[in-house]
Amino acid sequence: ASGEMHGLIRVRQFTISEGHLMCTPEQLEDEFRSCLELTNYMMDVLGLKEDLTYRFSKWDPNDRDKYIGTEEQWDEAQGVMKNILDDLGIDYKIGIGEAAFYGPKLDIQIKNVFGKEDTLVTIQVDQMLAEKFGMEYVDRDGTKKNPYIIHRTSIGCYERTLALLIEKYAGAFPTWLAPVQVKFLPIADRHQDYAREMMAKLQAVGVRCELDDRSEKTGFKIRAAQMEKVPYMIIVGDKDVEAGTISVRSRKNGDEGATTIDEFVDKIREEIDSKAR
Repeated sequence: ASGEMHGLIRVRQFTISEGHLMCTPEQLEDEFRSCLELTNYMMDVLGLKEDLTYRFSKWDPNDRDKYIGTEEQWDEAQGVMKNILDDLGIDYKIGIGEAAFYGPKLDIQIKNVFGKEDTLVTIQVDQMLAEKFGMEYVDRDGTKKNPYIIHRTSIGCYERTLALLIEKYAGAFPTWLAPVQVKFLPIADRHQDYAREMMAKLQAVGVRCELDDRSEKTGFKIRAAQMEKVPYMIIVGDKDVEAGTISVRSRKNGDEGATTIDEFVDKIREEIDSKAR
C-alpha cells in the first residue's frame, strides 16, 4: 500500500467490454472514427464528455524491451494514427512511452475529484499482433496481407467509470441513472395499500421505486430520502387517497404539489427517456 488516497478509483478487479476490429489500411480511418464517435456518445450520455482530454500515446524508442515490432513498423503505425487524429481535428497531447507494447493508442483521459488524471477509455491501433497470430486477408491485387487491428471499448472499465460517476455527481444521479428513481412515503399505515397501488403503475412502465413503510414520522422519512439523494419522493396521505392523487417532492425543486399518477408517469418517463441531467 502506498498510503495515497484514491477514492473509489483504485479497484481490486475490473470488468471491460472490449471489441477488436480487423480492417485494411484503407478502412482504418473510418473505423477509428466510428470507435471514437461511439465513445464520445457514451461519455456525452453519462455527462462526462466535457471533462475529457485526449492523449496520443507513443512508444519510447529508447526503451525497446517494452515493445514488439521494428522501428519501421512503429513509425508507420504512429504516422497513420497521427494522420487520423489530425484529420479528425482531435486536440491531443503526446505521451512518450505510454503506448501499448504492440502499438500506439488514443487514451481518453479524465480528472478525478483529487485532480489526478486517469485513463478512462483507450482506442489502440495495432499492426503487430495480426502478424504474430497469422491473421491474413487477400487484398485486391491477390496478395495476402496482415490487417490492422483496432482494440476499443465504448465505456472503459465498468468499475472505474461507475466510480467516476459517483464522485462526479456525489451520489445525486440524474433521474435516468439513479438506482432508485422514486421513493413512496405513506404518512400512516392506512395509506400503504394506496401507495403500493400507485407504485405498481410506475413499476409497470419501468420506473425503479421503493416504499418506505417504516412507522416513522413523515419528516424523518423525507430527510432519509434526501440523504439518499432520491430524485423523487411521493408522499401519500388521506387527501391523496380521497382525491386519487399523489403529492410529489423532487430533489431539485422541493414540493411540487399534487398531481395524478398518470401525469407523473408521463413526466418521469419523458425525463428518463431523454436522459436529462
